[in-house]
Amino acid sequence: MTINSGSRPTTGGRRAARRWLVAAGVAVGVVALTRSVLPAPVSSLLAIRPAPSTLRLSADLEARASVAEELVRQAQDFVREMKTAEGMVTDPLASPDPSGLIGDELTPLVTTLGSLEAKQISTNPAWARELTVRMAGAGVRHGTAVAGGFSGSFPALNLAVMAACQALDASLVAISSVTASTWGANQPGFTWPEVETRLVRANLIRQASAAVSTGGADDRARDLDPEGRAMAERIRDAAASALRVTALRPASLEASIAERLELYRREARGRPIVLYVNVGGTEPSLGTSAVVLRLRSGFLPGVPFDLSPGRGLIARFTEKGVPVLTLLNVRDLALRWGVPLQGRTRR
Repeated sequence: MTINSGSRPTTGGRRAARRWLVAAGVAVGVVALTRSVLPAPVSSLLAIRPAPSTLRLSADLEARASVAEELVRQAQDFVREMKTAEGMVTDPLASPDPSGLIGDELTPLVTTLGSLEAKQISTNPAWARELTVRMAGAGVRHGTAVAGGFSGSFPALNLAVMAACQALDASLVAISSVTASTWGANQPGFTWPEVETRLVRANLIRQASAAVSTGGADDRARDLDPEGRAMAERIRDAAASALRVTALRPASLEASIAERLELYRREARGRPIVLYVNVGGTEPSLGTSAVVLRLRSGFLPGVPFDLSPGRGLIARFTEKGVPVLTLLNVRDLALRWGVPLQGRTRR
């Protein structure tokens, strides 16, 4: 099943959009309140690592970064061609999209509002190069394991992280979600787990996902209408079967966090997890604690910053001494990292 970008939102979609606008307003208020009440020592812990890309690269690292960038280009070309072959039409607001990784504004799988500009910036293949260099500087190399939490909101960044880990010969153990924000991988047939399945079957990139969830509220898509939730569950089960991995069906958000931690430990197979990479804003990664709203995208040191019961995987990995890389505020991170503020510009 496919949904063309020219289709209009259903009545249920308009109701959901109104809910998102209310939620967005509440979120802004919470951010403002959090900034005013959190103690200064908390923000002092949220330091960004120095940028290793400012250093002169070795010939080996330069070659690996180039490999990662080319992997992303080839994978994007494949996805774009698949969408064209299957009659998927890019929304005029997002056209042209040489990456093939921009979705629709509204589909039954959309959980939150997202920025079209951020989605377009995320499609620049330069992210793969930048991530390869910076992740190498964070200790990612042959024989190490990287844990990943992938939402469907930034499929291009999921792909860039996969390419960087493959170029660095590190093992990436990811848990991928079906649902996405507006303009993300929200088209049935081209949700993130389905895109990964297509790429793996085409031998374009190494599989990363060790489990698939619906994503959304409580990691159970509870914020979708019943038909959207049922669709997300069907896609989760089919993608998990195709990738031969676990389909997560947590009883609660707390259960999802616990199940994910255990899965990362098991799938690392004794290798040290040197980094947790969060792409997007899944609830298991962020948790429900207001402290996480203070985080800037980029690297966080493996230092505890939140011990509240509502903390998510980002906080739980740092308290284990594992650094975290969070990719969410894409425009801000692009400015700080020197990634061009534009998407892929040509085929």
